[in-house]
Amino acid sequence: KEHGTVEKTGFIIFAGSPDGVMDEFHNPYAYNLFRLDTQGGHVLERITGHVLSGIEFPNLNTSIDQITYNVSSNFDPALTPDGNILFSSVQAYGSRAGGKGRVMLCVDNWDGAYPRPIYGNCDEEIGGASGKSQAKITFGDRKLVYIESPYMNWGVGQLSAVSWDAPYNKTYERLSKDEGGLYRSPYPLPDDRMLVSYAERGDFGIYWFDFKNGKAGELVHNDPEWNDHQPAPVYIKYKPRWINTFTAGKNFGVTAVTYQPFDQVKVEGYPHSWGTWICFDTTLTDLPVGPYPHQRAKATKPGDVKAVRIVEGVQCVESDAERFKAGAGSHLLGGCRSSSNSGTAFQQRRIIGYQYVEDDGSVVTSQTADTPYYIQNLDERGMAVQSGLSWAYLRPYHGRICSGCHDGSYRGRAFQNQHTKALYNWWYDDR
Repeated sequence: KEHGTVEKTGFIIFAGSPDGVMDEFHNPYAYNLFRLDTQGGHVLERITGHVLSGIEFPNLNTSIDQITYNVSSNFDPALTPDGNILFSSVQAYGSRAGGKGRVMLCVDNWDGAYPRPIYGNCDEEIGGASGKSQAKITFGDRKLVYIESPYMNWGVGQLSAVSWDAPYNKTYERLSKDEGGLYRSPYPLPDDRMLVSYAERGDFGIYWFDFKNGKAGELVHNDPEWNDHQPAPVYIKYKPRWINTFTAGKNFGVTAVTYQPFDQVKVEGYPHSWGTWICFDTTLTDLPVGPYPHQRAKATKPGDVKAVRIVEGVQCVESDAERFKAGAGSHLLGGCRSSSNSGTAFQQRRIIGYQYVEDDGSVVTSQTADTPYYIQNLDERGMAVQSGLSWAYLRPYHGRICSGCHDGSYRGRAFQNQHTKALYNWWYDDR
């Protein structure tokens, strides 16, 4: 049909990497997630009443919008029952897992507005530096099933799972008990069965997984001339609940969680490429005091953190890998990479800016969107007492809420309806 006249269709979410980039592990790629609008922006118009800007591809009768911003890679997108996008995310910044980095399972809204780590990014979580990929959610018991690999860049391994509703160590389990074979491409079905691709000695075939015995069960298909992967049964799929982050109606671009009044956007003329984030308590954390970057330099209470520093991560674009030397700083960080602002980590950094922290520990600010960043808590001397070790990002005119550093969101102020000075001043300060 003609451009934008299809009655109803969905988005296509895919992972792509631009040419000439390197991730933080010296690999010649850095994948992120993109949304392809099959109606050239009109899918979003049908849902929200507005056309989302993106990269226009008139020759393909469509537009594409990048929805995640990681200095390393985000990949393997899949749809969750509640309409989120589930994916794997390589977290390479800092000294986590002995300098080897981690792969975490993450979810995000379909427009990239609110990424949330689910499992795999913390020191105490089972799996360490292992790869976690091809995650899916089962229907009956709502398990988050994924491929756990011995190496980060492997696409095969063993089947593991955590609870989708409580993704903690206590719900972790290794599903596959047959250590002699390798699995990939799990695909749960509504009748609680699950298809997998399995190989004992190199020739992958499609099998029903035997949950009771923890191994590949009945053979479905195996072509001896080919490796068989990615089974996708045809059945009536669930209808996801769209999580619509565009709620402003005619004031397009301002969302329910963006603490940025409509008239302020119009009067002050904020550029469309800005977003807002708020932290209800920069001192709320369960991380210990210690010498490593992921730990606190000292204990803090409300009033001790005076400001935050916002640091941007810049993608490395360099065709000559010999210009970079991996290994500097290994005696300090316990790994082969340096986390200093040098060429040894295959990423560069620059300061976006600083923001004042209220005496109750809260802070709110606006900054450039579609930019990977992390924040540092600063004391009265301007010294960092704690640094975020995950690349975050904002979408244009969107907002993000932080209820504390590495503290369960269900315990945070954001979900207890507690007011903070930063939020109050953001709305009512007339300076």
